[in-house]
Amino acid sequence: MNKEFNYLKEGLTTDLIQFIINDYGMDFQSAINTFYESATFSKFSDPSTGLYFQSSPYVYTFLQNELATGKIN
Repeated sequence: MNKEFNYLKEGLTTDLIQFIINDYGMDFQSAINTFYESATFSKFSDPSTGLYFQSSPYVYTFLQNELATGKIN
């Protein structure tokens, strides 16, 4: 489980950072900081939430909501 979790998490993280760069015009480092400092990342990093097993666009909706409202739903 741990190898699968890390593999899927790394792949999704790459996608999510690219989405942030494209949608918010951030540079690479700012996008990384934005994602890693988000509540979405905290939830995403917890295997019990199952978010790591979802599609990157699905997880990105949580991050977009958090960035827009300041909270995750």
